[in-house]
Amino acid sequence: MAVESIGALNRLQGRAGDLLYRCWKLRDVLLAGVLGLWVGGFWIAEDGWYHRRGLWVAVPFIVLAADRIVGAVSEVRWLWVVALLLGWQSLSRLWATPPPLEVGGVVDACAVLGLAAGCVVIGRTKALGFWVVGGLAILGAVVVVYSLVAFYGSPARDLGVHRLRNMLVYEEGLNAVLTGMLCAAGAVAGAWFTLSSKGRAGKILWAVVLGIFVFGVMASQSRGPILGLMAGLGVIFFFKRRASLRVGLIVGGAAGVYFLLTVWTAGSGEVLERGSTGRLAIYQWYVERISGLEFLFGRGFGTDSSIPAEELGWFVHHPHSSYLTQLVLGGALGVVLLLAVLAWSWHEAWRQGTRGECLWAALLGCGLITLLVDGAEIFTLHSVPRLEWLMVAFPAALAVGRSLEERPAALRGESPAGARESRS
Repeated sequence: MAVESIGALNRLQGRAGDLLYRCWKLRDVLLAGVLGLWVGGFWIAEDGWYHRRGLWVAVPFIVLAADRIVGAVSEVRWLWVVALLLGWQSLSRLWATPPPLEVGGVVDACAVLGLAAGCVVIGRTKALGFWVVGGLAILGAVVVVYSLVAFYGSPARDLGVHRLRNMLVYEEGLNAVLTGMLCAAGAVAGAWFTLSSKGRAGKILWAVVLGIFVFGVMASQSRGPILGLMAGLGVIFFFKRRASLRVGLIVGGAAGVYFLLTVWTAGSGEVLERGSTGRLAIYQWYVERISGLEFLFGRGFGTDSSIPAEELGWFVHHPHSSYLTQLVLGGALGVVLLLAVLAWSWHEAWRQGTRGECLWAALLGCGLITLLVDGAEIFTLHSVPRLEWLMVAFPAALAVGRSLEERPAALRGESPAGARESRS
């Protein structure tokens, strides 16, 4: 009996060891899967509180791939600049007046750096980055279809009059501008996959996904996301040129369907009629109040950056521009560090575009433009709008990872054996 128990225990240990070994060999794939699911939370998580705590699910997989992540942080200089930016943002909390919000700080900075390093690791394997972005695009298309039905299914809402909201986020749905930003990023991804798919079924699938996202952007009636979509498509058209005609027809067709439906339902088409929606007054208010040491060092991250209702006639939650937010909270030094990170990211993404992978430059271009007119802190998980990390930091890290893997092993500081191991 004892012998049988020992034999069963040995077999169990053998199976556990075999499973652990397989997980170890597949740790990049597992990391991509779990981080992809977490990033999907920007589409479906009820609010930021749940989304941030969802990172705990990823911890075992991050630990499993710790050697990859630590290796990325040690060898990828782009991450060093990101760390410097995050360090400055955390340091600025020391002079924040009034005292900063409890959330954020060093813990948030470490989480952002770890996520960025994880995305760099994912990006180094070509297929993994595509799978993650493609999976997010399909998930987003399903969410947009659901939101269109749920939002306009109410007799109190009309297409062209009421602006589409992502109905899976927040009790009353995600803000229309942020919903449009999600749709714009999804449309850019859909456009690239439409051109890159080989089989007929794949081309049809991605054409449908692209059409859904373009319709969603139009239904959100948000000019910022439309500009971001145009920027992303412009990058794709630049690199793909004549092959982009199909994408242009799909985009034009989806936009045309939207306008026809708004005319049929007597919608107002306010997407072209809302002026600046107070943006210029908001920007002027902040700029007029930045001077001296505050211009150089900022108010400090975590400080309330809202405008009281009595100032402009309505309450403003944040500066409605990620770059202005960086200036207000991090000062000119913070802006310089942010622009250094973004310029480096753009350089690497553009490099990949010249090698046939313009997806990263297109996504990054879309994100950089949309955050001109909305958004708050980019490199944090505690931003009020919530989407900045997805729109910019996520594609930037994937682009850096792809560009790193395309370089010769000697330029990456690796031995040939190490290069083979990084691809396994």
